[in-house]
Amino acid sequence: MTEKKVINSKPNKIALVAIVIFCITIFFGGFFLIHSQIPKTFRLEDELYAKSEAIDIKKEDYEKLISEKKSFIIMVDKPDCYTTANMRKYMSEFPDDMQFKYYRMMWSQAKDSSLHEYVKYVPSVAIIREGEVIDFLDADSDEDTAKYNETQALQDWIRSYVIFEKK
Repeated sequence: MTEKKVINSKPNKIALVAIVIFCITIFFGGFFLIHSQIPKTFRLEDELYAKSEAIDIKKEDYEKLISEKKSFIIMVDKPDCYTTANMRKYMSEFPDDMQFKYYRMMWSQAKDSSLHEYVKYVPSVAIIREGEVIDFLDADSDEDTAKYNETQALQDWIRSYVIFEKK
């Protein structure tokens, strides 16, 4: 007579957990590898590279730039605010190799726009890449304090996203 071997039909729990952990690791590893290959820095729209100046816009103009997937920098301010005056000064003090036009929108317009999802306090500067807000200054954040008080810190922050070398 041949002996029948009983095979455990229940999967080994340890092996199953190991396989799940392995699959999750591979998935997230691949995701981060692909994501890390996307360059952090980008170019603004070509027409924005010129002498530094602010271009005042309204909510409708901003929403159009977003829908057209444009890349730009926008400052949200409140004219009667002391910190806004400083931020305007810092934005005008950039070196010659960092000249660019940026949009400026009053808080009264911004608070009714899609930008308000990110910017809750003024003044603020937001960096937009292909119609998406990728970073912004938060006036209520200790992390951003230096960018509100030092031209160099603000420049370094913008340079960490925007390419200023000529094509």
